[in-house]
Amino acid sequence: MEYGENGSVNIKYDEFMGPGTATYDDADFVIVPIPYEQGASWIGGTSKGPAAVLRASQEVEYYDLELGFSMGDIKYCTIAPVQFGEIRPKIEQIMNDGKIPISIGGDHSISIPILTMLPKDVSILHMDAHLDMRAEYRGNPNSHASALYGASKNHKVVHTGIRSGCEEDIENVKSFGNIIVSPHDIGAILDGLSDDVYITFDVDVLDPSIMPATGTPEQGGINWLEANSILRSVCADKNVIGMDFVELSPREGLHACDAAVAKLIMRSMIYSSL
Repeated sequence: MEYGENGSVNIKYDEFMGPGTATYDDADFVIVPIPYEQGASWIGGTSKGPAAVLRASQEVEYYDLELGFSMGDIKYCTIAPVQFGEIRPKIEQIMNDGKIPISIGGDHSISIPILTMLPKDVSILHMDAHLDMRAEYRGNPNSHASALYGASKNHKVVHTGIRSGCEEDIENVKSFGNIIVSPHDIGAILDGLSDDVYITFDVDVLDPSIMPATGTPEQGGINWLEANSILRSVCADKNVIGMDFVELSPREGLHACDAAVAKLIMRSMIYSSL
């Protein structure tokens, strides 16, 4: 914390929950901001998502009262924002260094270069309101509507929280052998995943009543407790090698949405450390 004139406090909002608890070399988790939204198709603003989450994380308590766990017991750091063309080599480097990357989007297209470079024995848990299984959307194969298409060619994919999908989405899910599971059937979610798992979390999987700050809202989503129950169960039962949280589109006056994503990221690190 730095002090300005007359004792005012100057806080830097470019690191998750303030200065990390470790250097990159010592960190177990690496926070990767990716401010990108060229793959979005409706309401913009997701490029501002990472900054909003990092800002909100400054107000989240280090100690999780419900879990009885302090973030001070976790080794993590935040790196500088990454541009779209740098995503794959940066995430590969982090994983090769034996660390768990947690990327903050940005629209869901930021997941494409990550998911398509994962080892084939890694399965993918896709938490989303939409299937995102189109080969392309409006001529763009890097659309957020195509986030899971390429990865499905080589990976087992479990979709949950889904409330929207076109005929092409459904056909591609079937042809690749993906499975769609109710978010209330955690046992089926776990059974559908391999030992090593990557989690891609689109915030519109949450109901718009608690997550209105997203570009493609869809009614009938899961609630806070349900999202945490899935994340906790998967992190406890599987070896989670990486995660991303995408599609937050910050809105003035809706800072609770920014804080919710920050808390989910914090919780995911704790769940993986319990």
